[in-house]
Amino acid sequence: MTRLGMAGMVIALALAGGCAAKQQAAPAAPPIVRETVPPALAEPPPPTAAEVLAAQPAEVREAVREYGKKGEWPSYRTRSYVLYPYGEGPEPVVDCAALRTTDVQLQAGETVTDLAIGDSERWMATPASSGDPRNPIPHIALKPQASGIETNLTIYTTRHIYHLVLRSRDRAMQEVEFYYPDDLLAQLREADAAAAKAKPAVFQATVINPPARTDGSIVKAADADPAQFNFNYAIDGPNVPWRPRRVFDDGTHVYLEMPASMKSSEAPALLIAAGGGTQMVNYRVRGNYFVVDRLFAKGVLLAGVGREQDRVTIAYAGGSR
Repeated sequence: MTRLGMAGMVIALALAGGCAAKQQAAPAAPPIVRETVPPALAEPPPPTAAEVLAAQPAEVREAVREYGKKGEWPSYRTRSYVLYPYGEGPEPVVDCAALRTTDVQLQAGETVTDLAIGDSERWMATPASSGDPRNPIPHIALKPQASGIETNLTIYTTRHIYHLVLRSRDRAMQEVEFYYPDDLLAQLREADAAAAKAKPAVFQATVINPPARTDGSIVKAADADPAQFNFNYAIDGPNVPWRPRRVFDDGTHVYLEMPASMKSSEAPALLIAAGGGTQMVNYRVRGNYFVVDRLFAKGVLLAGVGREQDRVTIAYAGGSR
């Protein structure tokens, strides 16, 4: 074979190899892995009024029960400790002893801005704090220089003004604290309102009667047997915007039919008689109704604070259930 023929064969083989290389399939693309985004965690439901109350000290829970029965906020005393309701009743009295300190604890989060004491020569009032430095609990340390003396002390803070009577006696109170009825009632009302808003609506906005079917469907007034409802409830109290028009039950729930004026007024708290005392209970707002998921013999609707507080009493007047 001539050199020219050999060269032609080499060129032909090279071209054939190149074409074959071009015709090879491209490598498969790596698989696409799609990351699954986890669903957002559902927000926990807001605390109910019962949960807010359960988080309070035992004395405060007892004070709420006493207030529901008598309409007054009590004080609690031991030999060395006293708990006063802030802003209720006469000025708190703090018994001290000569050359001994008595600790007055104020509300967490407030800051003492000034002190004014009647007898600054024979009494010492020293601000102090405890707890987390970022959110300290303010205290006032009191110490008289002699026995049998008396004066007054005014404490100014970023939230409150405290007026105290100081007495020097043979025995001193070791600790004096306060609880705050106005703040507590506001927290309970806000918790009830938030809990009611968080629950899905199950009633129509028009005047309806409670559901009487086990499948959860709503029974309209026109379809219901009037005999299934118990209207033997007495309502007593001032003509406030949230005074119920009528109260009835279906054997399981109590329904308070509220006037239209309720929509533009403050929602009241509801306390019911239970176990020889009273307890705060939740209710649901469904259209024109407050719905209580239990029966009760006596309840009190409360709104406002101090002298501006109004009370409406609801009492079951029927026979045994």
